[in-house]
Amino acid sequence: MNSTVSDIATARFDALGTEIIVSVTDVTYLGMVLEHTYRCVDDVDRTFSRFRPDSELERLQREGSGTRSASPLFIELLKLSLNAARSTDGLFDPTVRDALEAAGYDRSIELVESAGPGSARASLPAGRWHEIEVDARRGTVRIPEGVRLDFGGIGKGFAVDYALRGLPPVTCGVLINAGGDLAATGPAPEGGWICDIGTTRDAEPHETVLLEWGAIATSGLGRRTWARDGRALHHLIDAQTGKPAQSPWTFVTVIAGTCVAADVAAKTAFFKGDDGPAWIDSMGLAARFTSRDGSITHTAYWPNGTEES
Repeated sequence: MNSTVSDIATARFDALGTEIIVSVTDVTYLGMVLEHTYRCVDDVDRTFSRFRPDSELERLQREGSGTRSASPLFIELLKLSLNAARSTDGLFDPTVRDALEAAGYDRSIELVESAGPGSARASLPAGRWHEIEVDARRGTVRIPEGVRLDFGGIGKGFAVDYALRGLPPVTCGVLINAGGDLAATGPAPEGGWICDIGTTRDAEPHETVLLEWGAIATSGLGRRTWARDGRALHHLIDAQTGKPAQSPWTFVTVIAGTCVAADVAAKTAFFKGDDGPAWIDSMGLAARFTSRDGSITHTAYWPNGTEES
């Protein structure tokens, strides 16, 4: 017999600059799944954070150019990021860190919110992702001199996928949500998981969809926006200009098979601007676009949802 909404048990913790929500359809497994998710998220943070001097990413950046040993987890996400850059013709780019920090996002978002963005400095285009070399068999990477990596555009989604794929043996449905990047596995509650589509962590939902399986990710101008010298800035960097991207959309939400796929597609569609909806359709994905005037565009495969009044 299928679980119902009333059977769902949920727990939360803060990590990766956001709130992580773990939900199960059988409370018996909540503690086990929560502990597992916490460990996986901590693995991702210790490996990829640009705000932790002890992370593997920071170690590799300090060591500079040359062939360096890297963990399987680091190599996996780096390869996913490079594949995403290749498949999007560089619209998705993991080498935008210098430009991101030049825009003011040089500390964790909590510090940017409390103390303001970093000081202005010249921003340079990115695009050097194709110079990075990865040898998974030998467990090594080579990051060219002057190339600095940021995995913020894919890290939360990867953490969700990483946690779900390694779940301990459970017989219930599981949904993990990392700041709006979420995915589900196992038997869903009757009718599907109720997923609210909103704009920020504390905002009222704009729409609700039911998810049986797969993932949802949103990219856009939410919490990671700030102002400097009277100018609005944000974290979505145009790799060609090295500056925050201009787009007709404020948010793009994508449904895909994995959180990483949804993350990459949402950001790419944002960067594609007016061509975003047609591109999403060509990829066989489902998306919801919010324009700057608040109007909504659904692509062909978007499920019938409930618009909030």
